[in-house]
Amino acid sequence: MNLKYEIKKYAGERLEIDYVGVANVERFKNAPEGTRPTDLLPGAKSVIVMAVRLSEGVVQTVFRTHEDKLRSAMCIYGSYGYAIFPNYTLMHAAYSTARFLEKHGHMSTPVPSGPGAAGAPLSNRHAAVAAGIGFFGWHGIVNVPDYGPRIRIVSVITRAELEPDPLIPTPKICDPRKCGICVKVCPTHAITTTAVHSCKIGDVEYTYSKLNWNACQMGTEGLTEKNLALNDYPLPDHEITKEDLEEARRQMHPRQKFEVIAWTAAYHCGKCLAYCPIGPKDRLKTVSKRDPKKE
Repeated sequence: MNLKYEIKKYAGERLEIDYVGVANVERFKNAPEGTRPTDLLPGAKSVIVMAVRLSEGVVQTVFRTHEDKLRSAMCIYGSYGYAIFPNYTLMHAAYSTARFLEKHGHMSTPVPSGPGAAGAPLSNRHAAVAAGIGFFGWHGIVNVPDYGPRIRIVSVITRAELEPDPLIPTPKICDPRKCGICVKVCPTHAITTTAVHSCKIGDVEYTYSKLNWNACQMGTEGLTEKNLALNDYPLPDHEITKEDLEEARRQMHPRQKFEVIAWTAAYHCGKCLAYCPIGPKDRLKTVSKRDPKKE
């Protein structure tokens, strides 16, 4: 039996996974200590990475939120783009795949997906690139060639020795000098052309914007007028710091705090993901009312 083929078939047919890739642990040799697959599972040989597409009907609510100022649309993207569908689906898929592998005699460890993964000791983003599912866009999100960055990811570390899938180099389109849409649409300037991060996976070097996490959180938590805050925290004229973020959170309107609880996660942005042109041809014409290239 070809175990890799059986895993991909099982994930696609039984778990409704859209993309499955495999990396060997050697591709993680440049990862920081404590974040390598073998740190979590001694004797690990491979990492299986799975991803699901976000519904385009869900993603288009980002445009309704920001172009039409429709605040009520935010809960759709927050629930089905983040908190509920993708993460529950992926967590189930990771655990089921780990059990599938263990039934075939290979100890396996599932890695969390979603907000809880912020403290997980393995980066699902880097694992997806290492498994040949996609490449890093300038925004630092994983792009798949046929659907762009509108995916969510989970990983399973296993002692099964599986043939790795080929890496995908970054295409020329994802160059801020040629595109740069993610830089233009970011409301809090978290994505820039000046702060650059690079990493080497296998024999491929990936370069992308070094994200200002505090600025990104300022946007996704809806703490500024640009992200439909009920209490606006004006963006400072310096690089947004942790102190700025904490002060903006303290000034959050009480109703908005209730939204965070009621919606599980009140994500107010997603613009870099939504406006990225990589994916189906002329996609933006069907969902957006404006051309970010001209702004």
